[in-house]
Amino acid sequence: MVIQPGDIRRMLVGHFTMPAGSTLPGHVIVVCAYVIRHPKGYVLFDTGIGRHEEAERIFRPVRRDVRDALAEVGVVPEDIRAIANCHFHIDHAGGNPSFPNRPIFAQRAEFEAVAEQDYTNPEVVEFDGATFELHEGDAVIDDGITVIPTPGHTPGHQSLVVETTEGRIVLAGQAFNDASDYGRAHYEWHLRKQGAPSGEVEVYNWVGTIQERYDPRRVLFAHDLAVWERPDVLT
Repeated sequence: MVIQPGDIRRMLVGHFTMPAGSTLPGHVIVVCAYVIRHPKGYVLFDTGIGRHEEAERIFRPVRRDVRDALAEVGVVPEDIRAIANCHFHIDHAGGNPSFPNRPIFAQRAEFEAVAEQDYTNPEVVEFDGATFELHEGDAVIDDGITVIPTPGHTPGHQSLVVETTEGRIVLAGQAFNDASDYGRAHYEWHLRKQGAPSGEVEVYNWVGTIQERYDPRRVLFAHDLAVWERPDVLT
């Protein structure tokens, strides 16, 4: 495998503030996108914060154009050969119109949900040159880069599995809000596998699938700068 862990670059593309009445009132939430250097070209995971009238009022987002974030890591938009959105909320897919005629990998359930639910700006899927690769399950973007369905936050949420020289790295998007949430779910999955569940933590079925099929070394998130690492990596 020719992808190095350092070929995955995290980019800060803005933040937003949780409103009063939410579970984390006043908390500022970072928004991250990722770009992966691959021998066949760069792959972009999420495209930054778009605009939505209601979201502007409620969440007061501060955005950074993903093209500026790419420039900081030495990548120009023309270098991007494929895109995957973890889901179509505007803080993850808002920059899609900046990449016309590039294949955007998405789950069909997520694409269909855009028309059914008022949770995003239709412009994330309706723009000149919009090109989508829709799937119902796993899909290979390139050798060593695979999208996998991780529903829960939205019907068609997906994550990215990257094969690297040091093991698999999962870009989990907002499958979990932060590394601690994933860590708790992973531990609960481990307990259940040993026949001793705590019963206190909800665990999506795909958590076990990821662990058993991919055994990731590291998991990264869209709204957390912390990283989950496989326990043995720390020993």
